[in-house]
Amino acid sequence: WAKNKKILIVSIFFMLISARTRKRKFQLHVCYPRKAIIFTLSKRFLMKISLNWIKEILDFDLTAEETSEMLTDIGLEVEKSEQYENIKGGLNGIVVGEIKKCEKHPNADKLKITHVDIGDGELSQIICGAPNVGINQKVLVALPGTTIFPINHDPLKIKKAKIRGFESNGMICAEDEIGIGESHDGIMILSDKYKAGDQASSVFDVEVDTIFEIGLTPNRADAMSHYGVARDLMAVLKYNSKIEIDQKLKPLLDTINFDQKKNNTFKVSVLEPKKCIRYTGIILNDVQVKSSPNWLKNKLTSIGVKSINNIVDATNYVLHELGQPLHAFDLDEISNQHIKIRCPKGDTSFTALDGTERKLNEEDLMICDDEKEMCIAGVFGGLKSGVSSKTKHIFLESALFDPVNIRKTAKRHGLNTDASFRYERGVDPKMVIPALKKAVELILEIAGGNVGSSIFDVNNSPKTQHFHHCEADYNSIRKLCGISITDGEINSILTLLEISNTPIKNSSYRLKIPDYRVDVNREADVAEEVLRIYGYNNVIIPPKINSSPSFTPMRNSVSTQKKVSDYLSARGFNELLNNSLTATHQSKNLTHTGLNEEAYVKLLNPLSSDTEVLRQTLVLNMLDVIKYNQDHGEANVQLFEWGKTYQLNQHKFHEEKHLIIALKGLQHEEHWYGGKKETSFYQLKGYVESIFSLLGITQEETIFESNELFSGGISYQVENKIVGKCGLINSHLTDQIEIKEPCYMAELYWDNIYQLCQKNLIKYTPINKFQKVYRDLSILIDEQVTLADIINATKNVKTNLLQGISLFDIYRNKKQFVEKKAYGLRFQFLHPKRTLTDKEVDKIMHQIQHCILKETNGQLR
Repeated sequence: WAKNKKILIVSIFFMLISARTRKRKFQLHVCYPRKAIIFTLSKRFLMKISLNWIKEILDFDLTAEETSEMLTDIGLEVEKSEQYENIKGGLNGIVVGEIKKCEKHPNADKLKITHVDIGDGELSQIICGAPNVGINQKVLVALPGTTIFPINHDPLKIKKAKIRGFESNGMICAEDEIGIGESHDGIMILSDKYKAGDQASSVFDVEVDTIFEIGLTPNRADAMSHYGVARDLMAVLKYNSKIEIDQKLKPLLDTINFDQKKNNTFKVSVLEPKKCIRYTGIILNDVQVKSSPNWLKNKLTSIGVKSINNIVDATNYVLHELGQPLHAFDLDEISNQHIKIRCPKGDTSFTALDGTERKLNEEDLMICDDEKEMCIAGVFGGLKSGVSSKTKHIFLESALFDPVNIRKTAKRHGLNTDASFRYERGVDPKMVIPALKKAVELILEIAGGNVGSSIFDVNNSPKTQHFHHCEADYNSIRKLCGISITDGEINSILTLLEISNTPIKNSSYRLKIPDYRVDVNREADVAEEVLRIYGYNNVIIPPKINSSPSFTPMRNSVSTQKKVSDYLSARGFNELLNNSLTATHQSKNLTHTGLNEEAYVKLLNPLSSDTEVLRQTLVLNMLDVIKYNQDHGEANVQLFEWGKTYQLNQHKFHEEKHLIIALKGLQHEEHWYGGKKETSFYQLKGYVESIFSLLGITQEETIFESNELFSGGISYQVENKIVGKCGLINSHLTDQIEIKEPCYMAELYWDNIYQLCQKNLIKYTPINKFQKVYRDLSILIDEQVTLADIINATKNVKTNLLQGISLFDIYRNKKQFVEKKAYGLRFQFLHPKRTLTDKEVDKIMHQIQHCILKETNGQLR
C-alpha cells in the first residue's frame, strides 16, 4: 500500500490522529519584541468519566492505566487521569482506638493524658485537649507519620511530640480534622461494634475511583455519557477478546415497574414541531425534596458536578450516565396544568436559574405554561418554575430538540450548559423514553412519592426506525486505512459497533448506521470506525517508503512578500499574526474612516461576541497588540503583519490582503552614547518608501485629513490607484485604549501593489563617470507649504539634468517670521555624457528659483 502516494498520505494522516498523538490542538504563535505569547485554541470538549461508573455499566477487568490506553486507542483520548477519594486522603493511617486510661495533665488545665489501645498489643500515650474525651471510648486515632486533611485548613502531618513535658504518640481526631464533617465540638466517639485497630476507611466506606478527563471531539456526540463510552469500550474489548462476545451493557428500562395512571387535566402542546422533534414527560406526586444520599453525591462530585438536591441530582445523574438531558418542573408553578412549547413574543424578558434577566429572541424555543415562559428549551431552566425545598409535585421532562436551534439560542445568550452542549451535537433519539424511566425509578427510590400520570409523548418525527444508511466499498476502506483485512473482519468490527450491512455487489455494502452515530455518513467515516477498533498501533509501518518529491518554485506573490518581510525583519521589525475575527464594537466610533457595522462580514454562528465578524482593517488588531506589550513592560515596538481584510459593500463581499507596519516608543534602547530618540512619522515614511523602491514602484503622495483613525498623514497613489496610507494614529483612539506614547502606522494594500510589481522590469543604469554639481537655495515660505509642494513646482522646469532635491535645514522664528518657515534646499545636477559648466547650472537654477517662488509665494533669504 505504501507504493501509492495518495494512500501513503492518507495513512500518515491517520497515524497523526492516532493514539500516539496525545495533543490534537491548534497553536497560534504571536511574536513581540523579546516576547512570545502562545494562544492555544482547542477544538475538544474535556469530559470527566468515572472508571467505577463505567464498570457498573460494563463488567470488565482492566486497570486504570490499561483502560486509559484503550480509550485513547479508540479515539477517546485521555488527557489526564486522577484519583478521586470521597474523603481526601482516604483516611489512610487512621485507626479505631479504645481509651483504656484517661487522667488530667499535671501541667495544663485543659489537657488530658490518655492511654489508647490501637490494636497492636500495647497502649499508646496521646495528649488530648477535647472536652468530651473519657475512658472506655472508641475513637479515631491518627498515627505518627499520617497526613490528615482538615476542613478549610492545610494538610497536617502527625508527628511524635512532647506537650508540656509528656510524650504524645498520635492524635485523637474530631470529624472536621480528618475531613468527614464540619463539627469541632469534640472528638468523634464511635459505636462499640468497632474493634481497636480497625481501619477508619472501613468504618466510613471510603470510595476510591479513577477519573479520566477525555478530550472529546465535537463529532463524537455518542460518547458524551458513561453509557456511550462503555458502549465503545465494549466493542474494542470484544474485538480483542478481553470479554465474552455475548456480554452486554447494563440493560435500560423498557417498562416502568409501577402502576401507570391517567391524568386528564394535564396537557402538553407542541406549537413548534420543527424545533421540538419529540417531547415526553411524566407527573410524580408527593416527592420529598432533600439532600441526596451519599452514594449519589459521591457519583456527581467525582466528575465535578455540584450536588443541589435529590431531584436535580437525579436528572444530572441520568444526563451523565445516558447522555439525555432532563428537566424537572414544580408542578404547582405550571399555570392551568398546561405545558406549551413555543417561541416568545418580541421584547420578552426571562429570569433564569442563575438570577440573570435575559431578553428573549423570537427564534428562541421556550417551555411555557398558559401565562409565562418557564425554561429556555434545552439550554437553561427558569428561576420560578424550578424545583425548590417547598416542591411537592413535579413534572419531569425528557425531550428531543432541533440541534441547530439549540446551538443558536445558546450562543445568542452566551450560555454553555451540559444540556445545551449535548443537544447542539445531537442526542440519541432512542434514549428519550429510557432516560425518563431511569430518572423516575431513581427519584422514587431517593425521594419517595408516586407516579401521577402515564407518560405524555408528543412525537413529531415521522421516522419509526432510528438509523440512516451509507454505502461503502471495503476495497476502498482497505486502501484508505492501509491495512490487510478481510470483508468478514470488517463486518465483525461494524457489528460490534451496532452497524449492520447488506451486500450490494463484489465488495460493496449498504450499511445501516444507528442515529446516535451522527458523524458516520460517508465511506471515509466508516473507514475511521474500522481503523480505530482494529487499532491505529496495529497498522504496520514498512521499513522503507518510496517517494518522488517535486520541487516547485515559490509563486511570485510569495517570493515578493518574502522579500518585503526580510527587509523589515533586517531592520528590527517583528512579524505577528492576529485572528481575522473581531468584535463590532471596535468600529462604533470610526464611521468617518469607512468602517461601520453595515460593512462587516458577520458570522452566522459566532463563538463569542469578541469573534462575531471579520475585520475591516488591521489597525485595530495592531493597537491591541501594542497595548498588550505596553501592559507587559514593552513600550518600544516595531511590528508588521500580513493579513486580510473583509467588507460587505452593496451586497457583495470584498477580500483584500494588506500589510501593516507600526512604530511606537524609542527607535532603539536607551544608551549612554545615543541617548533617547523617539520614533517619528518620517522614520515610518522612510521605511514605506524604501519598500516601494525595493519593489521598483514610483508612487505619488497626497496629504489626507484627520479622521477618527489617523491624525492626518500621507496617501500613496500609483496610476490613480491608492496603494497605502501612512500616518499618526489619532490620539482620541489611543487615549481610549490607554496607549501612552504616539503610534505611527502604515497600511499598504498588497493586492494593488503586487499588480504594479508584475509590470515593472529591471532597469540597468551604468555608473556615471562625471562629477555632480550642487546648488543651495534658502527660501522663506508659509508654514502650510510642504516639501512635496516645492518638488512639484520644480516639475515645471524642463530639464533632465536635475537629479535630486534634498532638505538640509528648517529654520523657524516666531518673533521674526509669523506663520513662516525657512527651508534650506540642496539641488543635484548631473550630465550623463560630459561635465557641466557653471553657466548651464546657473541658468537652470534661475528657472527653478522662479517656479518655486511663483508656486509657493515664497521669498529668497
